[in-house]
Amino acid sequence: MADYQDEFRRILDEEVGSYAARALQLLAAAVQAKGLVLTEELLNSLRTEVVGATAQHVAVMGVLFEQYGRIKDMKGINRMKAPPIEEIEAYVKKVGLSHFDYIPGYTDRSKVSPVSSRAINRIAWGIARAKLRDNAQVKPKSWFSKTFYQSINSFIDAVTTRYLVATGTHMAASIKI
Repeated sequence: MADYQDEFRRILDEEVGSYAARALQLLAAAVQAKGLVLTEELLNSLRTEVVGATAQHVAVMGVLFEQYGRIKDMKGINRMKAPPIEEIEAYVKKVGLSHFDYIPGYTDRSKVSPVSSRAINRIAWGIARAKLRDNAQVKPKSWFSKTFYQSINSFIDAVTTRYLVATGTHMAASIKI
């Protein structure tokens, strides 16, 4: 009986481990398909944590990523005030001024130095005002929920199939005639 329980725990550990790797690949592909890879911060933050099966056959798997990734996945976002300017400035610095076609207050790009803090601030304020103005037109980029929850059925099928085979093997061994 004990080896039977050990085999179930081993099966569960193996399947949870392989499902974690498969889920990570699916989520990374979904992030790329939805175009959420501008700075690759979300893509690089994807990881899973697996805790092996216990005596009660409970295994835990967690999917971890940057919090803003989940916000991108949400359907309803209501803005009552502008997003934090400091965060948007950090984003603009990370991406670089060359990725923005227009800098508010400048008519000629040659007058802007590549690290001009004033230009970064103006772009950040422009983004913040546009986000506040276009609140009703937020389009979610569903990448997590559908991808992750649709993949759970394949995990359940794999575990139940292996459990069925293991149970059949143990039952056949115990019925020896």
